Amino acid sequence: MGLSADRYLDDSRELTEAVGRLLLVGFEGREFSEIERLVAEVRPAGLIFFKRNYPPDGGPRELKTLIESAQALAQGLLSRRLFMAVDHEGGRVQRLPAPYAKLPAAGTLTGLEAAGAAAWQGARELAATGFNFNLAPVLDLADPAGSFMGDRAFSADPCQVAAFGRATLAAFHRAGILGAGKHFPGLGAASLDPHHELPVIAVDVRRLTEMELAPYQALMGEELMAVMTTHALYPALDADRPATFSGEIVGLLKDEMGFGGAVLTDDLEMGAVAKNYPLGEAAVAAVRAGHDLALICRRRECID
Repeated sequence: MGLSADRYLDDSRELTEAVGRLLLVGFEGREFSEIERLVAEVRPAGLIFFKRNYPPDGGPRELKTLIESAQALAQGLLSRRLFMAVDHEGGRVQRLPAPYAKLPAAGTLTGLEAAGAAAWQGARELAATGFNFNLAPVLDLADPAGSFMGDRAFSADPCQVAAFGRATLAAFHRAGILGAGKHFPGLGAASLDPHHELPVIAVDVRRLTEMELAPYQALMGEELMAVMTTHALYPALDADRPATFSGEIVGLLKDEMGFGGAVLTDDLEMGAVAKNYPLGEAAVAAVRAGHDLALICRRRECID
C-alpha cells in the first residue's frame, strides 16, 4: 500500500506484535491505575477512549498526560507503543467534549474542501493530545428511505462517499492519525441498529458490489489502512454468520478486494453480538474469521 503502518507505530514489526494480543480495549474512569492494570495484565494492542475517560477538571492537558504515561508504560513493559483510539466522526459521534471543536456531521458537509477542513481540525486536536487512531470515516451509503445511520453517512452516491472518505483520510494522515473506514461491507441499508439488535441486510451480490463495496474498492492502495467490519448478517455473502464472524466476508475484503491493512471488529459488547454470543467466544471467533483486532469497549471481565 502507499502508506505504511510504521508511520503510526515505531516499526512495522510492532503492528504484528501488537495484534498478538488482538485486543483494542476500553476502560472505566480516569485513573492511571486502571490503565496500568490493563497494560500489565492484558497487554493489549491499544486503548479506546470515551467521554467517561475525559477529565473534566484537567481537560485536554490531563488527558494528554494520561496518554503519554500509558505510552511510556507500554514502551517500558511491552517494548512497543499502543494504539490510542477514539470515535471522533463529528456530529452525533464525537467522544471528546469542548474545548475540542464540535465537528459537523458527515451528511451536513457541503463539499470536499469542507470535509478536509473538518477532518484536519479534528485530527490536529487528536494528535496534539496523543491519539494516533480515529475510528472514522463512515463509508456506509446514506439510505434515501431513511436509516438509523442518518447524517453519519456522507452520501447515497458511492462515488461521493469515496471522494469524501479520501479527503477525510488524507487530512488524518497529514496529522499523523490512522483512520478506519467503516462499517464493512456496508451498514447504510440496515433498518436495525446493531448496538441493540442484529440487522439482516438482504441485498444481492450485484448491489453490494456496485454500491456498498464501491467506496472501499476505490480507496484500496491509497489512504485506507484500516477497516472496521459490522455486526450484521448478509445472506448473499454468508447465510449463517454476521460479518464479525464470517471468514467469507473478511476474505472478500482481504483476498478478493486486496486489502492489506488491519481489519478490526466493531465493539463486541454491542447488542447484536452480546445478545447472541458469549463475549469470550465472540472475540475468538472474530479472530478466527481473519480480524486483526477485536474491540471490547467496557467490561474488564470479558478480557481477563
